[in-house]
Amino acid sequence: CQFQLTPVYNATHMGPDEAYSKVILQLAPRWRIIECRNAEQWIIQHRSAEPLHQGVWRSVSYVVSRDKLIELSASLGFLSEPSKRVVLERLPKSATDLRK
Repeated sequence: CQFQLTPVYNATHMGPDEAYSKVILQLAPRWRIIECRNAEQWIIQHRSAEPLHQGVWRSVSYVVSRDKLIELSASLGFLSEPSKRVVLERLPKSATDLRK
């Protein structure tokens, strides 16, 4: 999934938008994981600027495997809170399983 970083016209389906409806987990104030609009992969995003209501969400990593998503999130230091790991562990083994 590739997301445009231009103005958002449909806030419920565009990844860079603050109101994107498929946010899986807010990792930190400027980091989140979303499901791509086609349910093909999970995307780790980083907000480009502070304060939090400014800037755009930029995609950093595209991941299909739940285990790889957990590994990557942990390596970035975002899973120190057990509740965040639990959310990711409840995801299907593969992002493509979301379409089933």
